[in-house]
Amino acid sequence: MTQIHAPMQQGKLQNYNSGRGAQAYKADYQNKLHRKLSDRRERALLLRYFAEIGHVGTMLDLPCGHGRLADLLQAQCDHLIEADWSFTMVSLNQRDHGAREDIGPAARRYMRCSALQIPLPDRSVDSVVSFRLSHHLESQELRELHLRELFRVARRSVIVTWFSATSLKNRLRQVRVALGNKKPKNVLRNDRVRAIAAEAGYDERFAKPLFLIGSGHMLGLFLRRGKS
Repeated sequence: MTQIHAPMQQGKLQNYNSGRGAQAYKADYQNKLHRKLSDRRERALLLRYFAEIGHVGTMLDLPCGHGRLADLLQAQCDHLIEADWSFTMVSLNQRDHGAREDIGPAARRYMRCSALQIPLPDRSVDSVVSFRLSHHLESQELRELHLRELFRVARRSVIVTWFSATSLKNRLRQVRVALGNKKPKNVLRNDRVRAIAAEAGYDERFAKPLFLIGSGHMLGLFLRRGKS
């Protein structure tokens, strides 16, 4: 397996692809207060962003995980593609969300793939959503490749999270790194994200922090310039 297909540390990948790891990740959002608060904030921002985008025909959710956001995303589009590197996550997602008589069998599809090499043509889906992957990618090169792939396959809009280099949480982490008791975070500078978007023909519409204190994640909405 190449770096493109396995961009994270091997231990993380094995856990994420295991049945135990997938179930534990799902349980975190059901049982842990900080996860519940994060989920609530993410959903509020997503609804705000989709009010700007409007209803779309096709949407890609990558990585989809166990389908935490699947029903919210499905309400914003006609056809939703749930994709993830982990076979186990895709299977868990499909088990929990695949049988939906009210939306029909063609409205939701499932796919196993890497977010660094998406097997879709350029501008093949209206919108792409990619939550909580960037900060797991081990190099700046891979984090930027992830962004470029999202902008490549999207026709109208991209919603993506990244760990901001200028966030309070990262500045505090840098102090601990200097003291020698922590590893650096996998971050991106906000202006670098905007620059990569601009190269792909996108403008930043929103970039909101998940929380000002306690989280370094940014949630950005990028819209393609002009007509697609």
